[in-house]
Amino acid sequence: MRVAFLVTYLLGIGHLARTVRIADAFAEAGHEALVISGGLPTRLARVRTARFHQLTPVQSDRSFSALFDADGQPATDALLAARVSEVRQMLKDFAPDVFATELFPLGRRKLAHEFTAAIEAAGDALILASLRDVLELPTKPGRKEEAEAYLAAHYDGILFHGGSALIGLSETWLLPETIAVPVMETGYIGSSRIEPAAGRDGTGEVLVVAGSGGLGEALFRASVGAARGDARRWRLLVGGRDAEERIAALGPLPHNIVAERTRPDFRALLSRCAVAVLQCGYNTAMDVVACNARAVFCPFEGDGETEQLKRATAMATRYGSGLVREGALAAETLGEAIATCMTGPRPDYRDLRLDGAARSVELVEAALAARR
Repeated sequence: MRVAFLVTYLLGIGHLARTVRIADAFAEAGHEALVISGGLPTRLARVRTARFHQLTPVQSDRSFSALFDADGQPATDALLAARVSEVRQMLKDFAPDVFATELFPLGRRKLAHEFTAAIEAAGDALILASLRDVLELPTKPGRKEEAEAYLAAHYDGILFHGGSALIGLSETWLLPETIAVPVMETGYIGSSRIEPAAGRDGTGEVLVVAGSGGLGEALFRASVGAARGDARRWRLLVGGRDAEERIAALGPLPHNIVAERTRPDFRALLSRCAVAVLQCGYNTAMDVVACNARAVFCPFEGDGETEQLKRATAMATRYGSGLVREGALAAETLGEAIATCMTGPRPDYRDLRLDGAARSVELVEAALAARR
């Protein structure tokens, strides 16, 4: 079986990371797998065994209202047309038996022309939509119905990379009963493997992790305030290319705070900590699940985004995680949430599957066999 994936992440790399893991699972099962990526190149989501093709990249800002090239300049019509031609040729040459579009048609409207051209080029392949656990409904009238009509007309199935134990597809995008496209629930795309790490860093600590952006800055500053007078050690893991400058900008830190760049042994630290304070992206939430960690989530809510808030709310409701809304983030509220989280039992996440990549292979194999 030849299976191709088209993915363009516009801000966070989670979309690409999931796709790469799924493609590698297909390749490791003996199939030919190709990832066509249209976002910025990154070393944080690399294939192991699948093939990978990088398009001339585009990106977006946090409003997702426009596309930009790799230098931050508005993406030209010529650039977008060249991408369409390249995608067409790649798929015609690869001739997939299965073609999966990441998020489209229930998202990525800015690249609709590219995705529709790709589906046409995929010929008689089994066409699947690859969807994360939480979707954002369109705000403009008619857009939801337009996306659903395209789904019904052109797709053979949906790979839903979530689990109804936490959030079902219908909880964020309820499809009309008239749409007969089957939904294949894969479980989450994650891993329960925790890489061994030397030393005992993280043991009994409050672990605070955030990337760049305004919420990250607010989270670290609230943590510094909450840590003052606390007997425990706090460890701040700072992401982004400018991590050193951001650490310096925090100023003199109390003796019980260690601030450093994000570490490759992050999961080992997460598995040892007393409680973790994090945002609530897909991969972050699944790291918490894999490490069976107590967590206080501070979800990103900027520019009307609700994905992280919906996931964090579900984690709080179903597993007792802490939740501090972005607008309420301060030293006092964070400290209270951590204290409350620490008094409850350690969460039991065993009903959440993390083998979604392998399960995707099984489901697609069965769907293709049934079609033939």
